[in-house]
This record gives sequence, C-alpha cells and structure tokens, in this order.
Amino acid sequence: MARATAPLFAVSLLLVLGVPSPGRASPLIETMGAVGNNAGDQAVVTGPGAASTYFNPAMLVDADDELLLGFSLISQQLGVVLEGRPPSADVPLIVGSRGVVGPNGQPLPASVVPTQWLNLGCPAGSASGQCPAPGGFTPRPRQAQGNGSQNYTYLTIGFVKELVTDRLSLGIYGVLPISNFTAAQAFYPDEREALFSNSLHPELYGDRLTAVSMVFGLGFQILPNLSLGAAASVGLANAATSKDYVQSATDYSTLLLDNSITTRVNIAPTLGVRYRPMPWLRIGGAIHAPESFTVDTTVDATLPTGTESGTTQKNVFDWMPWSVNVGAEAEMARRRGYAVSVVGSLDYGFWSSYQDRQGQSPGSYGPNMGFRNTTSGVLGLRHTYENLRVFTDLRYVQSPVPAQIGNSNYVDNSRFGIGVGGDILVKLLKLRPGLQLFADRFLPRSNQKQDALITDQVPDGSTVSATGAPVVGSQGLQTNNPGYPGFSSKGWLWGGAVTLSIPL
Repeated sequence: MARATAPLFAVSLLLVLGVPSPGRASPLIETMGAVGNNAGDQAVVTGPGAASTYFNPAMLVDADDELLLGFSLISQQLGVVLEGRPPSADVPLIVGSRGVVGPNGQPLPASVVPTQWLNLGCPAGSASGQCPAPGGFTPRPRQAQGNGSQNYTYLTIGFVKELVTDRLSLGIYGVLPISNFTAAQAFYPDEREALFSNSLHPELYGDRLTAVSMVFGLGFQILPNLSLGAAASVGLANAATSKDYVQSATDYSTLLLDNSITTRVNIAPTLGVRYRPMPWLRIGGAIHAPESFTVDTTVDATLPTGTESGTTQKNVFDWMPWSVNVGAEAEMARRRGYAVSVVGSLDYGFWSSYQDRQGQSPGSYGPNMGFRNTTSGVLGLRHTYENLRVFTDLRYVQSPVPAQIGNSNYVDNSRFGIGVGGDILVKLLKLRPGLQLFADRFLPRSNQKQDALITDQVPDGSTVSATGAPVVGSQGLQTNNPGYPGFSSKGWLWGGAVTLSIPL
C-alpha cells in the first residue's frame, strides 16, 4: 500500500497548491522594506505613511492622507555550489533491485535508490539494468533544479485616511506579486530531496517572496507626543481531503479522485507605539506575532482488494517568528528649509521555534541544529530640503541558520546592504513621485558535513537477500544527500521601487 499512497499524495498536494491563496505579509514585506515616504528600512520610527500600517501602525497618526502606488522589483541571486562527491559515497546500483537487506535483516527503505539513477536515470524495460515499464526513472542531476536565481515584480498599493482629526487614522498596505503569483514550493532539507529535485534551495527566500501581502491597521493618538497602533496581516490556511480509488498501481491515468478543499482566514496582529519625548527626538517600537501559510492534506486511498489506507501531511509556508522592532530618530540640524536626522533601529527575531516547509523543526536533526534567535540592525540618515526628501540606510541582517554539518541542508546567509532613495513634492500637480534602490550582499558561507552525523543509507553489513552475499560498495558511508560532503553559498539580493503618492 505504501507504493500506491506516496504517488497519490504527490498528485493530491499539487492539486491543493494549485488553489490561489494569499500568504502572510512578513517574508516579502520584511525583505523589501517600506515602499514610499522616505521610510527605507526603518519604518518602525521614520517615514510615516501607508507602509507604517505594517511596520508600526502607531505612526499612521503622523502620516498625511494619501493614496500610494508603486512598482517594485526584487532580484534574488543566491548561488549554491556543491562539493564533489567521493565515489565511495554512492549508493550501489544493486539497491534498485529491492533485494538488499540491512544488518538487521530488514529490507532497505524504498526511499533509498542507486546514485546512478539520480545522475543518469533508469530507462524503462525488461533487460538487466532497466527499470520496470512503463515509466522508468527520470534523471535528477545534483543542483540542476536549484532555484537560487529568481526575479520578482510587484504592485504596491497603500492608503492612509484620517478618521478623527488629530486622533485616529486608518491605514491599508498591500504588496501584490505580478509574476510568479503566490507560489508555494515544498522541499525536504535532507537526503529525501534527492528523490525530487536532488538540489538545495534557499530556505528563507524563493517562494517566500511571492506571497500576496495585505495589512490593515489603525493609529490612535493618546497624547500629543504618544500614539499607539494595531494592525492585522490577513492570510488563508488551506485544508484538503483527497479520497482516491486506485484501479492500477502502475497506471495512474485510471486513478479516481474526490478532492475536498476548505479555507479559513488567519489574522496575525501587530502592535506599535510612537513616542516623542522631545521635539527633536522620536522613538518607535512594534511587536509582530508569528505568521504562516499552512496546507494540511489528508489522503484516503482504497485498492480494488478492499484495502484502505490514509495519511495526513502538513506543509508550512512563509513562516515568520515573533519579532520585536525598536528605533529612534534624532534631528541633528535644521536651517533654512534643510533638516538632517540620524536614524537607528534593531530587530530581534525569535527564530528558534522555526518550522520548515515540511512542518518540522530544524532542531529535530540533532543538538545545536535548531535555528537561532537573531539581532539585526540598520543605521541611516534622513535629509529634507523644502519639498525634497532623501534617505540612506546601511543594514545587517543576521542568518538564524547554524552551520549545516549533519543531514540538514538549510541554505541561508547573513547579508549586509545599503538602501538609498528619495521623493519630491510637485506642488503644481499635487503629486509626490519617488525612487528607491537597495543592494545586499549575501556574505559567503561554507558548510562542511561530518560523516558521523550523516545517515548511512546502505549500512555496513548489508547483504543480497537472495544469496546472503555482502553488498559490494556498502562499506563506509553511502548517502544520496545532495548537500554531502559540503556546500557553499553566496550572492546578491537587489531591487528597488518607483512610487507615486497622491494626496487625498
């Protein structure tokens, strides 16, 4: 029954993921930064506008009524280089016959396939060295299906409206992907991925940059120098049930399916505060609740023999942790229409409770393999001269991923970057056009596996069940883990936005 259920689950999951569903706001918005209003990467404390709805809704009370339109681009160029595999690590070809048992006398798991199949495939046929008809085994060369190089474009829409004069303001902020609309790609961060793409993929980028992101918020001024705000990121969670009747275990064109899909709305709140203790100093802070987009899939399969079996699988996409953001802006000089201020902010992310796309914790791979809580920071300047505003930000974003020395292959890098931009009020047209750009360097990183922490997929002492003869090539470590014996990564993340703010 296991052979029948696995392909059914794959088919059903593809059907479920084909249903468009907004993801949660944070992964995309956090990576892009605030669009418009000279906020840059420090919208927690500066640049009040539509983006404040997400970054710090308390600042909405300082924003002018506006309609914000923007066109944005993000280019992810995170290259992954795999080290060459030693021939001794290859899984022997005889394993494909399914006639090999481990030292415990039990057959090797069906997830263990010959390395040659992954590299070259296995043609369908009846001769020796061929796979059973009709399908065969499609080759999956290492890293041939990596998705580290991607370009994404977005439409940004924002709205701010004062509801009660000097007291209450409403904000709406959304980032809508134009290309690769709401993609969700599940993959395994270990040797199981060899059965699919046989490649490593960026853990915290990729499909996480394609989620539809919508946020609604309110800012309320309690005192002239103190305001509070609350916002909600709106997302959906899918649950699906697939009831399947398997007429043929080798011909899935005869498969009968009844799929049932339900969707529920999830809300992730954000709370913010803005405090101005002195006319030249502003302090801001925000707390973001965890966010995710989940797909729960239940598969119930029936065979003509009357045998029934079922399973439920959970995929988690766009997961973001609790995070706390604080920042301060201090005006350093003001003279004849010109002003300059220094801005700094910190972000603390509770990544230690991270769930990957398979709904598992990285800590399950062993001690010290869990993600770490992170502290990231930004330092910048804000200039204004009459109707012109300009910003510059330098940032460091710390990776929560520890060194990948065991089975797991989570690909992630810390990054250091710069953001620049500005806008200008054209009084004649009553419009404020703007432009902003950013470029981040994924800092080079190398991961070297430790053999003792890697699963030996053909253990020493394995034998051919028909003859009892030892399996040639089973001594030492054999693994199809695509990240073995090590991998490195580096690259760039860059992009920008063209904006237009229309006063209301």
